[in-house]
Amino acid sequence: MKEKIYGWQWFRDFFSITIFKYFVSWFALVPVFAKILEKLPKEIIISTAIEPYIITLQLPFKWEILWISSLFFIIAFILYKVFVPNFITKYFSLKYYKEFEHSPRWLVWEAQNLIISKTDLSKFVKRMSDKKYIKTSDNTINEKTFVEVKEKQTILYFSFDGKNYEFALPIINDDKKTENKEETDIAVREIFWEIFGRFSSSRVFIRGLIHSLLILSLVTFTIPFIQSICTGLQYFFK
Repeated sequence: MKEKIYGWQWFRDFFSITIFKYFVSWFALVPVFAKILEKLPKEIIISTAIEPYIITLQLPFKWEILWISSLFFIIAFILYKVFVPNFITKYFSLKYYKEFEHSPRWLVWEAQNLIISKTDLSKFVKRMSDKKYIKTSDNTINEKTFVEVKEKQTILYFSFDGKNYEFALPIINDDKKTENKEETDIAVREIFWEIFGRFSSSRVFIRGLIHSLLILSLVTFTIPFIQSICTGLQYFFK
């Protein structure tokens, strides 16, 4: 089910498309104009010296349907803004993350945020263990998770499924004195995408709801769109 619903980063890209932002304006302005113009007749007859000229004020589609389409879109957009993980909106790619020039230690704090949120935690722990970025810890952990900042490393201690773990960055050489820059850079890349992936697939119900609302918005938008095309073709082939 999770894999069939778009991740949070897809919604971010979708809602950034300029043309869809006009749905917000349509949603707000159309009812106002509809109220102002509701007393006007559907046709205005202008008398001329030759023959009367008729101006049709009626739209070639039901504006109410387009307004409902924008309503679905607005609800989806609000849900996105409320529930999208901050990590996804702030760091939508590794390249963008690196532009912040964070210390490798920063990912330790981001990993703590992920663990506290309990977002797909079993998968995160398994993958991090398989890649040997976390290891079981002998330290007694009285809290669910805490971070200890040391001279050479920042270390996250946490418990999961009855076991204690620790995760540290940067990676230190065997001499215990210097940072292994190459391995740390690889670890930052790998761990960033692990955290990104877990946040991206989080809150599957909300993502599914947003997905459904966008489909409804597209379907209802298609109706007046087709009506407009048909009206235009009628005039074209007259």
